[in-house]
Parts: sequence; C-alpha cells; structure tokens
Amino acid sequence: MFIDLCHTISEDMTYYPGTPPPSLKKFCTIEEEGYTELELVITTHTGTHIDAPAHIIPGGKTLDEYDISYFAGKAICLDCSSCKTITPEFLQKSQIISAGVNFLILKTGWAKKWGKDEYFHDFPVLSEEAAQFVIKLGLRAVCMDTISADRVQDSTLPVHNTLLGAGTLIAENLNIPEDFPINNLVDLWIIPLKIANSDGSTIRAFAR
Repeated sequence: MFIDLCHTISEDMTYYPGTPPPSLKKFCTIEEEGYTELELVITTHTGTHIDAPAHIIPGGKTLDEYDISYFAGKAICLDCSSCKTITPEFLQKSQIISAGVNFLILKTGWAKKWGKDEYFHDFPVLSEEAAQFVIKLGLRAVCMDTISADRVQDSTLPVHNTLLGAGTLIAENLNIPEDFPINNLVDLWIIPLKIANSDGSTIRAFAR
C-alpha cells in the first residue's frame, strides 16, 4: 500500500510567514488556445519540501548534486506527539533506529493543524543535543510534519544549522496520516525536482 505524504499545492495553502504566497493561474484555456496550462509560482520551500545544506550553509551542497537514489530508502517513524522538545533520551529510548535506516520520520500530529493559525505555534522540535544525536546515526534526512525543524520565532535556526551543517537533509511539512505505521520500517521516497543550484525543492513524498 502506498501512502501519500504531501499537502496539495494550491493558492490557499499554508506557507511560511514572510515568504511569497503560491500562485496558480490559468496561462492558457481550452476555449481560447485549444489546451489548458497552469502558471505555477512557488519558492523552493513551498509546501511539502526538502532543505539542502545550501539552504543555510555557505558553500553547502545543492540538491541537484545528489543522485536520485539518495532520496529513496528505508525509514522509521517515531510518535513525538507527547513531546514538547524531542530529546536524545527520547530517541535513545525508542531503540529502533538501527543500521539500514536511511530516514527518520518525526510524527508530531501537526499535520492535522495544516491550514490553521495554530500550525505555526508550539510544535515539537529536536533539541540541539538531539540533532547532534541524529547526526551520529548517519541518516540521509530527518522528515517532519511541521512547518520547520526550528521554532518559527528562532531566527538563529540551531537545528537547521546542526543537521544541514553535517550534511543531514531536512524534509518539512509532511502530511503524515493518523494511522501511519509507527516503529516499523517503511519504504520512503522524498523526490525533489531537478533544479539547478537548488537550496531546496517541493517534493513528491510517499511511503510503502
């Protein structure tokens, strides 16, 4: 069974405060031109997306420098809905992040707040110590159902800097359903668009 992990891109979708809203306009219509075509204007961090090191780190690697196989692999999902801050102790207690796991999915329950003002507030984030713990696991990416790996009000972006500085990618705004498998291995795809010098990209994210 395949599980879609993306929010739909639309003009009324949630987007990060201070960034341009997405725009979808009819460029051509069947009635006028004989075919229909949408003009889509979004940033590289609109909706369900992935951050490359180049997003934060000067001279950091861009997404187009990775082989496409890097964005597919085995993932484990942890239920973090009871956490205010995700600590190393919480991650260690799970004892399920083992060799062969490429991606860590953090399910906070915030996906159900998508489209509401509360989506931007009080969501669980990794502590800096937990981010350091994650780095040691050698994961390709950490994926989450929140607007950011850091709290919106934290302009220093400590978790972004820690993870991306070590080469661990960050996928944000996943639409993780309530019944998503917890503590079990799943196949995961988080496929970015092939954009030159990309600091990030909207992704097609899905699991099996």
